[in-house]
Amino acid sequence: MLKITAIGNLTREVKLKVDQATGRPCAVLRIASDRRYRDQAGNKITDFISIKVYDGLAERCAAFAHTGCKLAAVGNLETIVFSEDPSRQPGFLIKASDVEFLSPRRADEEAEALPGCE
Repeated sequence: MLKITAIGNLTREVKLKVDQATGRPCAVLRIASDRRYRDQAGNKITDFISIKVYDGLAERCAAFAHTGCKLAAVGNLETIVFSEDPSRQPGFLIKASDVEFLSPRRADEEAEALPGCE
């Protein structure tokens, strides 16, 4: 088993879907993370990482994650093979067992979380 932790900023809004094979709610999060060093030309290097979440975790991510928020995901590394396009290189994603939101909540979420507070 290979456990991996990735920290980065969400690149787009989370869309909750239903897994066709299992009928479970799921979502794919895409985060961007800058490396600590630059390339030889001085440009920043950014990695884009896909994270798949299921069930209640997927629902929480869809409800609370927003574009640009920083999050940490922990899970197993899973290789993706594109059978419909054999010439395409295999990729990977993190099948997350835990996602932690590292950015503060947005103002509209704060108001919903604390009824009566404005």
